[in-house]
Amino acid sequence: MVTLEPINHFTGIEIDRSPAPALDEQAQARVDAAWQDLCAQNPRYFNGDMLVFDRYDAATGVVTAHVDQYKRHAVRDSIDLSDSLLAVTAIVIADGRVLLGRRSTQTHRYGGLWELGPSGGVDVPAAGDSIDERALLEQAQREINEEAGFDTRGVRSRLIALVHDHQVGSSDLAMTLTLDQRPTIVTNWEYSQTRWVTIDELGAWASEKPDELIPTTVALARVLSRSRQ
Repeated sequence: MVTLEPINHFTGIEIDRSPAPALDEQAQARVDAAWQDLCAQNPRYFNGDMLVFDRYDAATGVVTAHVDQYKRHAVRDSIDLSDSLLAVTAIVIADGRVLLGRRSTQTHRYGGLWELGPSGGVDVPAAGDSIDERALLEQAQREINEEAGFDTRGVRSRLIALVHDHQVGSSDLAMTLTLDQRPTIVTNWEYSQTRWVTIDELGAWASEKPDELIPTTVALARVLSRSRQ
């Protein structure tokens, strides 16, 4: 299931660095065993700190998150700890078209499906307990550079929605990045293909063949279509 919150006001992300509640011995053993299985299946997995979404206050524009370990999120198929990874999704727009990428079969979720992106988890800052919109844009730009190989410095950007994928446990801040012309794309292992489509084409795709797109892209396609009306 996917739910979506429009963002009309964004002040920033406030981070709670308090230690996450400890698991009991049995639950921790299940997490460790499931994580070892994932790493054995795909050596690209690595553990580290991640931001977990807590809430968004539309009145203040503040997103609140806390810090946890990625492996506790990655093993949710074996033991669901109800963590929702806080991420940023870049909706790249150029020449009246949006960029879609087809996820590699090596990705953790939704391998082979198409998505708006690139996207990725919001990094925990090395210092400080807040992330403003400029810092969030810089993270989106790094994801684009790593996964699609082009530079987006100087682009026009706007946060439009917070979209929650409750099945996989992600809460994505969706941000449009508008370029003057379509760039040359050089993908890494995370995308097997890319495609530029009009918003109308994306809307039709989401209506006619939604199973070919990740659920959050289906939801965002509707938002983009409504914005044109």
